[in-house]
Amino acid sequence: MKKIVTVLLLIIIISCDDISQQSNSLIDYIPRDSQIIIKINDLEGATSKLRDNDFIKKNKSLEFFKYFKDLSVLDKKNQTEGLLCFSPLGKNDFEYTYISKFNPSLIHKDSLPSKKVETISYSSRTIYKITSNDQIFFATKKDSVLIASSSQLLIENAIRMQTAPLPIDKDLQKVYDVSGTENTLSLLLNGKKLQNIHNTLLPNTDLKPLHNFSGWISADATIEQSAIYLDGIAIEKDSLSSTIGIFDNTLPQENKISKVTPVTAKGFISYTYNDYDVLKKNLSKAQDRDLEDIPTDLNDILSNVSEIGMIFLEKENILVLNAIDIETIKENLEENKAESYRNISIYKYDNPSSFSNILNPLIKNFDAKYYFIKDEFIFFGSTMDSLRDVIANILNQTLLFNQEYYKTTIKDLSSESSILITGSVKNIKQYIAKNVEADHTEQWKNLKDDEYQIGVLQIIKENDFAHIHCILQKNRAKGSATSVIQTASTTLEDKILKKPILVKNHRTKGMDIAVQDVKNNLYLISDVGSIYWKKQIDGEILGDIQQIDIYKNGRYQLLFNTSSTLYLVDRDGKDVKPYPKKFEKLITQPLALFDYDKNKRYRILITQGNTVTMYNAEADIVKGFRFKATEADLILPPKHIRIGSKDYILLPEKNGKLTILDRLGRTRINVKEKINFSKNEWYPYLEKLTSTTKTGELIQVQNDGSFVKQNLNLQEENLIVATNKTLVTLSENKLTIKGKTLELDFGVYTEPKLYFINNKIYITITDIQAKKVYLYDSNGELFPNFPVYGNSVLSMGNIDKDSNIEFVVQGEENSVLIYQIN
Repeated sequence: MKKIVTVLLLIIIISCDDISQQSNSLIDYIPRDSQIIIKINDLEGATSKLRDNDFIKKNKSLEFFKYFKDLSVLDKKNQTEGLLCFSPLGKNDFEYTYISKFNPSLIHKDSLPSKKVETISYSSRTIYKITSNDQIFFATKKDSVLIASSSQLLIENAIRMQTAPLPIDKDLQKVYDVSGTENTLSLLLNGKKLQNIHNTLLPNTDLKPLHNFSGWISADATIEQSAIYLDGIAIEKDSLSSTIGIFDNTLPQENKISKVTPVTAKGFISYTYNDYDVLKKNLSKAQDRDLEDIPTDLNDILSNVSEIGMIFLEKENILVLNAIDIETIKENLEENKAESYRNISIYKYDNPSSFSNILNPLIKNFDAKYYFIKDEFIFFGSTMDSLRDVIANILNQTLLFNQEYYKTTIKDLSSESSILITGSVKNIKQYIAKNVEADHTEQWKNLKDDEYQIGVLQIIKENDFAHIHCILQKNRAKGSATSVIQTASTTLEDKILKKPILVKNHRTKGMDIAVQDVKNNLYLISDVGSIYWKKQIDGEILGDIQQIDIYKNGRYQLLFNTSSTLYLVDRDGKDVKPYPKKFEKLITQPLALFDYDKNKRYRILITQGNTVTMYNAEADIVKGFRFKATEADLILPPKHIRIGSKDYILLPEKNGKLTILDRLGRTRINVKEKINFSKNEWYPYLEKLTSTTKTGELIQVQNDGSFVKQNLNLQEENLIVATNKTLVTLSENKLTIKGKTLELDFGVYTEPKLYFINNKIYITITDIQAKKVYLYDSNGELFPNFPVYGNSVLSMGNIDKDSNIEFVVQGEENSVLIYQIN
């Protein structure tokens, strides 16, 4: 299949033409022989999710995934919705057609790569032939709709169809209409052509069970970092002629075959029903023969069965029946004993082809030569060796049902399915590698499938349609009570500039992640690592992002500044008026945010050299704040500290003077001497205004303006953090927590951070040289399973409101990691 990257080029050409404003449904323009349609609801969201999906990320060099990577090019051009259709052209090839509405004003021709463009006249219309990177593509337009294709013939067909429109298949229209708009992608498949699609992708095999599988299928894709889910329906005009239609007018039963499937099996398929007479009637129609022509040999057996399944072992397959009344079935089976294996009798079966003759197309070409019975299950195999293997696994309880990864994968599925298919990812990989075109064999053999054990497809028949659910997910071992596990990660397109920080999410009552990249894009990321949005700002954010509730309605906005602008951004990434506020004079420090009485009467202080200006939340200057400027430039942003009932605003200056003000900007304490400031903030330690000097002394200011020094034997580049009762210091490789000194490995450490969450103190520090994150309690004890991997100061909080604490930290130069502490 040719690449969709061409769409970008063809948009450039046709965007120069006039486009009418007529509204059209994109499905009206699809080729009528489309067999696969990818409905793109949110291209930017889809690109982000696909890029961050763990399975795709691990296998990004796989040829099959390059199409998704190419979609990211369109991301930059604000393309949102589109239909990517694949139609058969020739014996074993598909060509694509891409259909999208677009806004020409968003296209800037000057920014695009060089290309060769030719025009072709066809039926009084213009076809654009575009050559770029040795690939040729074709395009035309109709109204406000772009139609692009890798095939000129498909474009010609599209032009002809505009003058003589063909009706949309009614089943296709139905599944299109019911496909979701909340998910970024939906997949529409012609179920009657699944075998053709399969044989095109995997030309070295012919999977006959896919023949006439169903009518049109619509499945909404949910793409998470560690999982891909497809959820949808299949709608059929003539359901009884398809595989799914065999279960029409039957009720799904509980699928139990996983309880007897060896853990080493490639997978299994399970069919259930509640009425064999109905099933048999449906089978006769699927087989295109009269009901009277179906053999009655197995009537008594299959009438007392609720589930028929096939277990796929390494060397052969096993047929399994799940009995409703095992004693009745025993009466109808001849007991011609072949041997006893581990106290279980194996019998010969004298009618090996009976199941295939009756249950086709569900069971095909199966020789049932031997069988054994265990509990309510009857197992048939073509050799005794395979049955012995199954017996051994059942007795040893090495079964799929007992595996944690299986339980985790199916936990949200219904326990009752018409069809349940489970396959090991390892086997799927081997199957594809064996049957794909030779050029791609090695890629599939080397597929990285770590921690992806199984894929599951569930089909539940109901009236004239079927529910479909498909799961591929990563399964980790459960952590212990004191473990720390990485739960998600997000990869940005560019390097991280400002470390990730947790911010409140008023919608979920949890937390999101804000982070800035080197191109000055600000991102908001969800608790599971999905990118909500990115926003271009005019420079590096100074300090940490703050949050305020400007409307006092429980909805929080992001507040931050660059060297020239003060921003307030809402939950959706939009600027809140009257922000952004521009400044002509350079802003030299991060903003200071005060909420004196915790009543959301915010005060925002902006520092420009030695000038300090106070604003309210609406960006108006607070005239009651009398202070204007310090003698020298500030070396830190203003700091508000409350001790008792008094407020202190501290302004440390480059010349060593410490100015201490009250709320109105009047001098509260006149500090008598100059201080050799360190780069540390001031804290209310032991009810005193406390910091350290550059020479490593602890300094505390008294109410009369004098100060007391204490020699802590800290080095010049010392770092501290404190609360009223807890002091944490770092000097070289010595971390001291409440007087307890810990000797760390030599490294390059970030400043220590202190968090108070759920009445518990957490102290953290990161060695950015060794990329190790440490977490301690208030007694200086390192938490179990720390240090963990990380490359910045971490930000800690309760992200998802469960009982566990999470934190975020930078990983690689462009990745954000989310950890959970159990």
